[in-house]
Amino acid sequence: MKMTSVSKRLRRSAWAVIAAGVLAGCATPQPPAVKISLARDAVGRALAAQATQFAPLEMKTAQDKLARMDQAIGEMKYVEVDALADQIEADASLAEAKANAVRKQQVLKQAREGIQALKQEMLNAPATTH
Repeated sequence: MKMTSVSKRLRRSAWAVIAAGVLAGCATPQPPAVKISLARDAVGRALAAQATQFAPLEMKTAQDKLARMDQAIGEMKYVEVDALADQIEADASLAEAKANAVRKQQVLKQAREGIQALKQEMLNAPATTH
């Protein structure tokens, strides 16, 4: 008699574990919305910083990964989406920083050229006496 009640309890416990596993398996994982948003924002900032022109390799890398992330979202591969979002944010931030640095170097170069031209004009100007 005791074996029957132990056996019933074991079966009930096994069914409870199986049911819990099935219910957990049915829960649909959610995409990492915050990370997706951060990744897209980083790409937007890089584009605004003209990274396509001044950091084309880094920008292409970020955009290629963005396309892969969009595909992974459609396929509900959220672990891959999570990893790609982190990579996109890093790649786009690098592209933005590089684009900003290149643009600043160009401005500095132009300023130096302007200063050099002014110096040359001053040297070539006739001396005036008071």
